[in-house]
Amino acid sequence: MNKKILALAIGCTLLSACGNQPSETLADLPAATIPQEPAIEIPQPDIATLQRSYEQALASNTDSHTRRQIRLRLADLEMERLEQQQADNPGTAVSYRSAVERYEALAAGTPGDDYILYRLARARALDGEMGESLQALEKIAAETPESPFIAEVLFRRGEAAFNRRDYSAAARDFRALLQQGETPFADNARYMLGWSEFKSSEYRRSAETFLQLLDQLHGRASFDELPAGQRRLTEDSLRGLALGFSYQGGAEAIESFSPAGENRPYQHHLYRALGDWYGEKERYRESANTYLAYVENHPQSPEAPALHLRAIETLQNARLPGEVLPAKREFVQRYGIRSDYWQQSDNAQREKLADWLRPWLAELAKYDHARAQALAKQQTLATQNGKSVQSAAKIARESHAAYLAAADLYQQYAETFPEDSGTPEMVFLMAECLEHAGDDPGAWIAYSTVAWEYRDPQRGAEAGYGAILAASRMQQRTEGEQQTLWLDRKTEASLKFADAWPGDRRALPVLLDAADNLFRQARYPEAIAAAQRASEWQPPPDRRQRQNLYLVLGHSYFELQDYPQAELAYTSVLQEAAPEESAYKTAQQRLQAAIYRQAELAMGSGPNEEGLRHLLRIRDSGRTDIAATAQYDAINYLIDMQDWQRASAELADFRQYYPAHRLAPTLAAKAVVIFQALGLPGAAAGELLRLAQTDPDAEVRRQSLFMAAEQFQQAGETEKAIAAYRQYSEQWQQPAEQRLEAQYQLIQLHDKSQRQQRNPWLQSLAYNKVESPRGRYLAAYAQSELAEQSFQSFARLPLRLPLKASLADKKRALDTTVADYRKVLKFNIAEFTTQANFRLAEVYRQLSRDLMESQRPNGLNALELEQYEILLEEQAYPFEEKAIELHEANIQRTTDGLYDDWVKRSFDSLGKLLPARYQKPEKTLGWSNALH
Repeated sequence: MNKKILALAIGCTLLSACGNQPSETLADLPAATIPQEPAIEIPQPDIATLQRSYEQALASNTDSHTRRQIRLRLADLEMERLEQQQADNPGTAVSYRSAVERYEALAAGTPGDDYILYRLARARALDGEMGESLQALEKIAAETPESPFIAEVLFRRGEAAFNRRDYSAAARDFRALLQQGETPFADNARYMLGWSEFKSSEYRRSAETFLQLLDQLHGRASFDELPAGQRRLTEDSLRGLALGFSYQGGAEAIESFSPAGENRPYQHHLYRALGDWYGEKERYRESANTYLAYVENHPQSPEAPALHLRAIETLQNARLPGEVLPAKREFVQRYGIRSDYWQQSDNAQREKLADWLRPWLAELAKYDHARAQALAKQQTLATQNGKSVQSAAKIARESHAAYLAAADLYQQYAETFPEDSGTPEMVFLMAECLEHAGDDPGAWIAYSTVAWEYRDPQRGAEAGYGAILAASRMQQRTEGEQQTLWLDRKTEASLKFADAWPGDRRALPVLLDAADNLFRQARYPEAIAAAQRASEWQPPPDRRQRQNLYLVLGHSYFELQDYPQAELAYTSVLQEAAPEESAYKTAQQRLQAAIYRQAELAMGSGPNEEGLRHLLRIRDSGRTDIAATAQYDAINYLIDMQDWQRASAELADFRQYYPAHRLAPTLAAKAVVIFQALGLPGAAAGELLRLAQTDPDAEVRRQSLFMAAEQFQQAGETEKAIAAYRQYSEQWQQPAEQRLEAQYQLIQLHDKSQRQQRNPWLQSLAYNKVESPRGRYLAAYAQSELAEQSFQSFARLPLRLPLKASLADKKRALDTTVADYRKVLKFNIAEFTTQANFRLAEVYRQLSRDLMESQRPNGLNALELEQYEILLEEQAYPFEEKAIELHEANIQRTTDGLYDDWVKRSFDSLGKLLPARYQKPEKTLGWSNALH
């Protein structure tokens, strides 16, 4: 954006943000009029004509006062011209410098003229000179405090102070402006004063200022009916208040600002603003508590339900289920059908409340119902596990209370929505809760209502049977007339049940019930006798009854450890039951358990074929959890017996049928052993990867991943090996040395031409901080590889004309190569030190040779060419000498007993560089202090 346009925009930023700008500012005042002192008649042609006329008048007039008036008019006309130019070319930069200079000249002649200073300030602002503009305004404030422009002066000065964070000075100017009375700047000044006080940590004073502004705005119209600019000012002020309240204790602070004995008509907006602000900051509990504070402080307010609802929505969005339900429960208590609020509400408000209450009554009731059931189960377990009587009793009391609470909510639903299609279900659930709470009379009434009044087709039969059972229990607990009454009710309910649902059959044979009870009392021989008697009963038992009696026989024989007889009984159940029936599944599991016990007895002396036969018989009798355990044991026994092929087959079968079994994750380790024994490294690697992904032990996962990479490498599956080594390097930082080995293998698995794949691992190895010998060796190796790349790049770089430029490139490449090999030397590892010394020497030798073989300039005569050759030799000679020096230092390593390929190559190079000295049989050199 153009500087001048930006300057003007900055000057108006805060006001435009509020959308409530005053009617006149420095940037939009109309053109000045000439004072009425000796008035000069000016025609009304275009501005340029007027300017020429005034210029002519100025040239011919000698009266100082008149000349001043003309110059002022010329300055105003120039401003008018420039503004017109700006208006005609929006977005185009226009310089107001000519107008500024005219006003500056006038101000110099009449320094106390507030009009000229004001116009000068305006011209400077339009020209982007905001600091100088402010100085002019300061001068007006200092010299003419009664000026008609003082309100804007104070506002602009306060605005500038605010922008430079001098909030105390800003507040003084805004307060001074407000003392001027109601000006076009008053609303914005009060708004800016509130922020200035806030920035000065005067939170209470800031809140009072914002509230004064809101009082005035609300006095004009409700917030929703204000003009757009004033609505934005309202919203920003509410946000400022929210920030201030958050520093003063939150919702509690709001009421401290209420006038004595009354509340502001927009009080709910204050709570909403603070709650919304907390929500934006993800402080959800404080947000919800703020909304609920309004509900607590203003329980009968028309806005209370909406804010309560907002609190619930906030808690839901924050995923705080433990706080959502209490908030919903409180909503039901405050606004439900039994509340004062409901009684005082009109039909429209009740309909709105009902829409909210409908899902929440059902939700809360079902929550309490489920909680009661969970507590009841917990109490049963507590009793069975021998917990203290007090603990079990406490849980029972909680369960009882939860059932009653659920029943009450179900009843409220029925009262609120008597004609609702879901009401029969609610009353049925209420009956269940009352039954579990021990209120059999209440349960009887509720069950009867569902069965006989609602005649609910879905739950009627169950409700009728429930009424029969409730009456039966009451009949058993009472005496005398009450017992007779409940017996009658039971009979009546039974008759109604038979009339309403004649096809419902629920009676079980007494003998089978007795046999079942005997078994549960652990009186197994008597249970067997009763079941055998039932099997001979006339008329013969039906299929289901036969299932039950054979189950009693099987269970009892099993407990007596007569496993073959138990197996026979369970087999009879399987013959009577269909596979989808629970009796079939129970018998199947118990049959397999009986066979498993026979396998255990057979395996008493160790793994053998008979025991394996029993275990695999279980597998063949059905795929169940017991069968899975048996097959798993068989796999272990086959491994112990080193029967690898059968072990592999059973393991594959187990995985096919039990992929999600709890034992399945442990098979990977067994599969590794099997596949390694079978010589299948690729398959073993796959199992190791499985372990690396699933084993709960981190160390097992780590070692498995590394071993998987090794197995893939052994199997020749390079890409998989690379993937495994890469995963290991990225996933396991420790132990550091093994991570380095993974990176080393990654380098070896990639071809040297694959620099993009190799170099990241080379760099990682080169800069590793592992201080072990292996860590330092791998770092030296990697740095040597990287240096070799630098050397090859250097060697391939040609010297061509113009020699100066290409030689500079060559020297930079030389510097890079030398630096890389010097890093290698720092490791002081002989294997890489001799290589580095050789390459360093060759770098200088290569540069010397390249210089001598470089292109010669065209057009040289013989003398010039000879001189050029001499110059090249002078350039090349030091490099050749440096190469000789480094090669000789390298061959000195032989005095330490080190003679490797790199030392030999140094001898070869010296033979070419100094043939007279080195082209002869090698011999041991004397001691040398040459550096290496």
